[in-house]
Amino acid sequence: MINLKQLRAWTTVALLGLSSCAGYQRTDLYFGRDIPGGGTVTDQQWKNFSDSVISAYFPEGYTEWDAHGRWKDTETKQTITEPTKVVTFLGRKTRQRSAALDSITQCYLRRFRQQSVLRTDMKPKVKFIGNTP
Repeated sequence: MINLKQLRAWTTVALLGLSSCAGYQRTDLYFGRDIPGGGTVTDQQWKNFSDSVISAYFPEGYTEWDAHGRWKDTETKQTITEPTKVVTFLGRKTRQRSAALDSITQCYLRRFRQQSVLRTDMKPKVKFIGNTP
């Protein structure tokens, strides 16, 4: 049987756990790898960008994977299919975090002469699961 003191302790732990996950934001950045005028961002170029730029802003980590993007080119009005890197970031929603994400996209735009990078932001339901003693 749980006494009142134990119930308060468990309630406090539960509230702290909920508040620690509050305010999280998931951001996905979609980086097209075709270079206007010809060529593609190579795997090595992407690795260098990821290691030197993305990791510098988010040393705590992120997830990246390969995708195939389709979009309508604003200049030619043609539907383009291109290899794409999607990078997912999960963290507290702050101005500094948003500015870091924008800096990453601007660096990519300049380095690889891109028209745009797609950014999506959403509020996820977050739960960290770890080993229990």
